[in-house]
This record gives sequence, C-alpha cells and structure tokens, in this order.
Amino acid sequence: MPQGDRSWDVETDLLVVGAGAAGMTAALVGALEGLNVVLCEKSEMVGGTTATSAGTVWIPGSRQGQLAGTPDTVDAARTYLTAMLGEHATDERLDMFLKAGPVVLDYLEQKTNVRFAAPPVHPDYKQLPGAAIGGRALGAVPFDGRKLGDDFARVRPPRREFMVLGGMMVGKADIPALLAPFRNWTNFRHVIGLLTRHALDRISHKRGTRLIMGNALVARLFEGVRRAGVDLRFETVLREIICDGDDVAGAVLSAPIGEVAVRARKGVVLATGGIGWSRELRERLFPEAARRFSLAPSSNTGDGILTAERVNAVVERDLESPALWMPSSVMAQADGQVSVFPHIMLDRAKPGLLAVNKSGRRFVNEADSYHDFVAAMLRSNASAATAFLICDRAFIRDFGIGLVHPQGTPPSTEALQRGRGSLSKT
Repeated sequence: MPQGDRSWDVETDLLVVGAGAAGMTAALVGALEGLNVVLCEKSEMVGGTTATSAGTVWIPGSRQGQLAGTPDTVDAARTYLTAMLGEHATDERLDMFLKAGPVVLDYLEQKTNVRFAAPPVHPDYKQLPGAAIGGRALGAVPFDGRKLGDDFARVRPPRREFMVLGGMMVGKADIPALLAPFRNWTNFRHVIGLLTRHALDRISHKRGTRLIMGNALVARLFEGVRRAGVDLRFETVLREIICDGDDVAGAVLSAPIGEVAVRARKGVVLATGGIGWSRELRERLFPEAARRFSLAPSSNTGDGILTAERVNAVVERDLESPALWMPSSVMAQADGQVSVFPHIMLDRAKPGLLAVNKSGRRFVNEADSYHDFVAAMLRSNASAATAFLICDRAFIRDFGIGLVHPQGTPPSTEALQRGRGSLSKT
C-alpha cells in the first residue's frame, strides 16, 4: 500500500534497534538533543557484545587520552591509519571519525555520567608508522551497579568464564593482588576490599555490582538512557523496514503485545550487532573454518543486516576481513554449558608459549593481536583452522592458560575429551 495510507501504531522522531553500546549511545544523544526516541532490544537485557567484552573504544587525540600522559596527536593517528588502510585511507568517513571522536567523548562527559579513561600503556596492535604506546584506547570508568536499582538485573553479565566466586568481575589490575594477597599490605587490603564488597553484593544480587570494562560502559549508558526518558522496549524484534520511495519511513517490530508499526520521522538506526550467530551470513561471508562458534550473545542473529538487505542495502565486500577474529578454546563443562574462551592477551601473548598448527609447525608470532593471530590460523589451514598452544607447568603457574587459572591444574583427560582441544574463532 502507499506509505501515506499506512496505519502506524507508534510515531516517534528516532527509532533505534539494538541496545548495545552503539544503540544506547545513539538513543541517548537523540534524547539529549530533544528528540522523542524509541529504543527496542531483542533480548531481555541491554549490552549486547559490549557487556561481555572489554568495551574499549579507539579514539585518537582525545582530552581523556592526553590525561594518561602518553603523547599522541590526530596527525600521528592518521599516519598510522594510512599505513594500515592504504588506498582506503582517503575515505571521507575516516576524516569524520578522527574529528568527531574526541567531541563525542567530551559531549558524553559533559551531559551524562558516561566517563572514559585511558590506561598509560595500551599499544596499537600493529607496528606501523604513527603507532602509539597508549592514549588512544579508552575504557569506561568503573561503575557501581547498585545505582541502577532494580534495573541492574537488566545489564547483561560478563561471560561466566571471566567471573569468579559466583559473579565477581576481575580486571587486569586486580590479578596481581589476587594471585599474591599476602605479598604486601597493598595487595592484602585490595583483596579484602574486593571480597567484602562481593560478599555484601551477594546478599541482595545474583552477581557482584562492581562493574568494570564493557559492563561499566553498558551500565553508564543504560543509566543515561533511563534518565533521558528514552522509550526502551525489551523483547522487541525487528521484522521489517518500511520505506516510502527512497526514504526509510519506519519499521515493523514484533513485541510481546504483537506486531507494532513504528513511524520514525527523523530516521531509523540499526545497531543490532552485526553477523553474530546468523547461519546464513556466516556461510555466505566467513571461511568454512570460522563458521561454527561466536562470542556474540545468542540473541545476535544478524537481524539488522538481513532486514536491511531486503530493502536493497548491500554488504560491503571490499574488506580485508568480514569479521574481527579472536582465538578461542572450546570446552564442554560438566553442567553441559559449552565454554568459548577467548585467548586475548593474558596467556597466549606471554613468553614461554608456542602456537603450532595441526602439522606441528609454528605459524605466527604468538604476541600478535587476536585478530592477526586468527588470520594466520586461517592462512595456515582455511578449511579447518586449528591451533595448539604449547607450554609447561611453570607457564601455567605464572599465567594460566584459557580456563586454567594461574597456579591452577591442567584440565583432566575427561575434561579434554568433553571439549574440542583446539582454538576456534568468533
């Protein structure tokens, strides 16, 4: 039917689909700028993949980065990106990103409770001209989940494998103290503080409320979205994008109350999280060896991409890679849960470990970024990318490996038989 004759159930200025970091940021800024905003989320929780990740943003030349004390400039970042992107470095979107990034950080800090800080050392992943040691990678400042009240239960928890003691988040800075609590008074006091806080949290919450990394970013954005009065609708799925000629007019959503047609006067933002677990997209875009597992939440099934394609959107194919890869070990737990554990940097990149392919040949610098590590896996054997991480007991004592924590015991033969015994990809 002509769109002018369509019956709309809801009218708003801006419709945002997906309540991860990108979607909540779009919804929050829209509301702060005076727009009526509807934010719909497929699952019953906010956060998406951001909630289960480090939640790091890469924004050169920011005021927050300068506070870390690491020299950096936008021009140096442009040099780095030019060396990485080649002919694609002329894309006008790159200029917009470099100009807008610092502005966005300051805007959020001035108008909301979203706060970012840069660790003094967080090197760029590639050793290219213009690379920085720190100041460009920023993470959210820790957040007290108790400030959300009952809404705390709506924040997607981190991966179970990354929590301890039934739901306590542990950051990189906490690990030295937890491994040696009696080494000095500083370590002891830090550990006692963590354990006491967590014990009190568990009296009234299913997990700890000391939120760090991606969980802190999600919680801060969620608090802002609630304060700004955004109409947030859970368990609401994108079904169809409605166009009026060449313009997007709105969308049809599947909600607990039934189908809802939403007219969006200013536009629709798709922030549904990419390819995720979509079998169709994974088979179409990924090499065979990378199709089986994902680190995305199970609710991420490519809805935004697939729905947009039905109104003639096109997936860009002139890319080095269709995804950001991460090497992961896969093991079935005794309770039946399949753990997909990402080997980010705390084990794989440490001295004393070798990575070999199924032919027993070393194929990569083990300290390469997670993406480059898996790209090397795929080049080594694209049809069934498998790698084996080889280390001794001293390495496990000092660093741990995968689901074996530092000073832990290697998994039993039974556990290995339940698992896959190899590395997988996102």
